[in-house]
Amino acid sequence: MDFMQHIYVILWGVAALLTFAAGIKQKEPFAFVVSVFFVFMTVWYALRTYGGYPMFDGELGVIFKIVMVAFLVLLAGYMVFARLRSKRK
Repeated sequence: MDFMQHIYVILWGVAALLTFAAGIKQKEPFAFVVSVFFVFMTVWYALRTYGGYPMFDGELGVIFKIVMVAFLVLLAGYMVFARLRSKRK
């Protein structure tokens, strides 16, 4: 197993915990959505690293890309909405 794959799993997990903690502290609901995304990334990389599944090949690779695009659209939509809402105030 590649050492960096273990580091990726740990980094995604830490990012999920930090984002969740920041969401609780700042009472920001979108932080929880980002935290769920980081949990998804942690599980996805863990399945590849520790389970040996080909998570980035074939149909699983397509699913991964769809989730990435959906999250990007959600993030961009939220940022536009937040910017428009702040300009109205």
